[in-house]
Amino acid sequence: MRIETNGHPSAAPDLFSTYGHFTAMQVRDGGVQGLEHHLVRLDAAHRELFDRPLPGDRVRDLIRHALTGTADASVRVMARDAERVLVSVDEPHRPPTAPQRMRSVPYLRPFAHLKHLGGFAQLEWARRVRLDGYDDALLTAPDGAVAESSIANIGFLTPDGGVVWPDAPHLHGTAMRLVEATTPSVRRRILPADVAAFAGAFLVNSIGVVAVGSIDDAPLPDGGALLAGVVDRLAAVPWERI
Repeated sequence: MRIETNGHPSAAPDLFSTYGHFTAMQVRDGGVQGLEHHLVRLDAAHRELFDRPLPGDRVRDLIRHALTGTADASVRVMARDAERVLVSVDEPHRPPTAPQRMRSVPYLRPFAHLKHLGGFAQLEWARRVRLDGYDDALLTAPDGAVAESSIANIGFLTPDGGVVWPDAPHLHGTAMRLVEATTPSVRRRILPADVAAFAGAFLVNSIGVVAVGSIDDAPLPDGGALLAGVVDRLAAVPWERI
């Protein structure tokens, strides 16, 4: 992994803060799906946290500089204060291939609309459920309403091929936005008792789409062709050059 700050190799003081915001993206052949959504997210969060814009052209320049000589990568753009923009470049990531076993946990991310750096609790819940043999944590509200996974949005498939997204506090992810733009979608409150009525479920983030096989040991239907349709339409979204 390499990390740059404002286009220069990062120094130690740039790296040790849990305050700030970021976005994560997959780069393939110098392009990103939903790049404009990533840039809008960064600018909106920067204005909210630091009362300053973060121009998209500046971010693109910094990503291009950090990627020099690298066509495929996992990239994070992080801002820990108003002035310093960090870009990390790592190996490309791909989604799991096996349906994911989820365990619900009683936790909602604070300031869930922000992709912020204070992610200890959600990652700790994910670690704990993996110790019990699950793949990821499903974050839920005090009344049990489904929100999101530790690092992804969760969508539920309807028999007619649409997607229902939970309306509990969650991050409106870039990949979720792309699915919304390509597959009929609605949002509504989803309780654990509602899950059995759906035709399947999936997780989605910048890494890709993966089926959900069960929640709290209750199996979910195989989304089959319905999920394949979501994946195919998402795959057809153009990759924007950085």
